[in-house]
Amino acid sequence: MTKTLRSEYLVLLFSLLLMIGYNQSLWQGLIETHSGWSLHNALFLASCAVFLTALFNIIFSLLAVKNLLKPVLITIVICSALTSFFMDSYGVMIDASMLQNVVETDSSEAFELLSFSFALHMLIWGLLPAWIIYKIDIQHVSFFRQASINVFSIIMSILAIGLIAAFFYQDYASTFRNHREFRSLINPTNYIHAIDKTIRSQFKQAEIDIVPISQHVSLGAIASNKKHRTITIFVTGETARAQDFHLNGYARQTSPLLETEDNLINFKHVSSCGTATATSLPCMFSMFSRDNYDNDKGHGYESLLDVLAAGATDVLWRDNNSGCKGVCDRVKQENVAHLNIPELCNNKECFDEVLLNQLDKVVSATNHDLFIILHQKGSHGPAYYERVPKAFEQFTPICKTSELQNCSQQEITNAYDNTILYTDYVLDRIIGFLKAQTEQTNTAMIYVSDHGESLGENNMYLHGAPYFMAPDE
Repeated sequence: MTKTLRSEYLVLLFSLLLMIGYNQSLWQGLIETHSGWSLHNALFLASCAVFLTALFNIIFSLLAVKNLLKPVLITIVICSALTSFFMDSYGVMIDASMLQNVVETDSSEAFELLSFSFALHMLIWGLLPAWIIYKIDIQHVSFFRQASINVFSIIMSILAIGLIAAFFYQDYASTFRNHREFRSLINPTNYIHAIDKTIRSQFKQAEIDIVPISQHVSLGAIASNKKHRTITIFVTGETARAQDFHLNGYARQTSPLLETEDNLINFKHVSSCGTATATSLPCMFSMFSRDNYDNDKGHGYESLLDVLAAGATDVLWRDNNSGCKGVCDRVKQENVAHLNIPELCNNKECFDEVLLNQLDKVVSATNHDLFIILHQKGSHGPAYYERVPKAFEQFTPICKTSELQNCSQQEITNAYDNTILYTDYVLDRIIGFLKAQTEQTNTAMIYVSDHGESLGENNMYLHGAPYFMAPDE
């Protein structure tokens, strides 16, 4: 039997549902920061429930229009279910940088996040509420009558928020000033704001003219007078946290081959420019430091690769990941992520050794200086176990699922450390390749990861948290 309901009641019930069912990460954070039992803390948390409900009621009352309300609520409930799953399961924050990271993730990485738990969550919190909303028969009134009802509902919600502010302003100011991450946990306003910011940023970037910085580049005296050409391989790592390299004091031996190199220089105190590839990769090759970098600058100026190319160096970007995020748009590119090489690839992806495939032909194809960027798949999660061949599963038992919350901390760490061990092997092979070229060539290899990773510390997983609150890992 179809249930008849007035639109303002549907909006209010929907707001309650969002507040209770789709904001578990926010509630967990609020409760942890006000854990001491007192009447004041209890009243503050109760006021948060009223505040969120009133906030959502304002937003959706603005959309309580015939033929619009149902599609909007169905879309929001499905998107909110999707968002809540990843926030609750992996401890991620939803902001514009995270959304950009999602948009630029390739299909194989995206499929790793799909699981039975995800399907069950979407069924219970996404499809079922959407079906109920679809079946509700909304009792419509005239346009002007509905508008007056909506205005009244909005005014009442504003008054409720004002009343809360009168009694708890200091609590809200303190909480949200000291825990700015809470703003990225309010579902659905977090992703609505992120979508708006991302769209505006994309339109802005489309209008940006690239600022040239390579127009006066010329070779210096040393480079002009050298006897042999130079081959530099710049390895861009993925999600490798410095603290898991034995080189940097980690208890486990995860870098045995690199440590045999006599000419190795290891910079132990380096931090990434961003917490996700979409930011950190363009920043890495830009002329800006982290403190004065933003995406407009990263995509609005020529990069290091443009400068090298203008300086009579052949530049090649080889990718075994999800692309160069605009860095290599004006230089030669090769994507090797899906080559059909049985010993190096499966039906989903290739191991990082594929970056060396036929690299000798690239070197012999030119007599110019060469700057080759090898963009690794590296340690990208959550399916760490899929990043390494079986021979490199040295630390066991390992987490063999993308549902990290279902694995022990040790299993996750084991699977992750195996990816560092495999990176050590790949880098050693690259060094060996360059050593074979040294008779008539100057060679160098540079390795730096784009960002680190959380493996469950403080109940956080993966990467992409806002920089101001991202952990050192």
